[in-house]
Amino acid sequence: MGLKKKLFPRKGKEKDELIIKAKSHIRKISLANKTYSKRSEIARKNAKIALKRGEKERAKNYLIQYKQYQQKVDRANNIRAKIERQIEAIEEGQMISTTGDLMGGIRDELETIATKAAPTKIAEIAEDSEAYVAEIEESADILAGDPEIDLAIDVSDELNQLETEMLLEQGGQMPEVPLDDLQYISEFDLEEEEPEVKTKAKLEDEIEKLRKELES
Repeated sequence: MGLKKKLFPRKGKEKDELIIKAKSHIRKISLANKTYSKRSEIARKNAKIALKRGEKERAKNYLIQYKQYQQKVDRANNIRAKIERQIEAIEEGQMISTTGDLMGGIRDELETIATKAAPTKIAEIAEDSEAYVAEIEESADILAGDPEIDLAIDVSDELNQLETEMLLEQGGQMPEVPLDDLQYISEFDLEEEEPEVKTKAKLEDEIEKLRKELES
């Protein structure tokens, strides 16, 4: 009994560290999403610039990039939501387990850990990882071909919408603008934010700033 009492606090500490790591990973996903969103906006602006330059095919390619970055944002949001649900489940499980007696709490915790480490779940994770690798390799192959055809992404509606916006902005006519005024925006000028260890107060302040940027 004494040995189990010594082990129980250690297990609780491991769970706390796991939650901290999970929340830190959520923050990394949010920072990545911020970059994807900025690149998405840049791609759409470049598509409009390409139309002004009379480069319709290039505009379509930029719109493809725009939709790809939007897909990345959606995927990252789904991943973050799954992690957050798991964190909430862990925290709720901790609260419930503390209401029981010590032996019952230890038994329930061991059952939870065994469930999370089930061979079928590990196999599913490994299978998903291989699928992601295959998708990345497929994307590399796509670079050598026509992205509009290979990716089966139809940007006709987006292209028409851009043309309509431009006509409305210019009073119904496509103006002749010097090429020097239509330089493309480089997505590589974005400053990547390096993850660092911060206090809880600083992290909350950073998350609040990010939320305001996304809402603006």
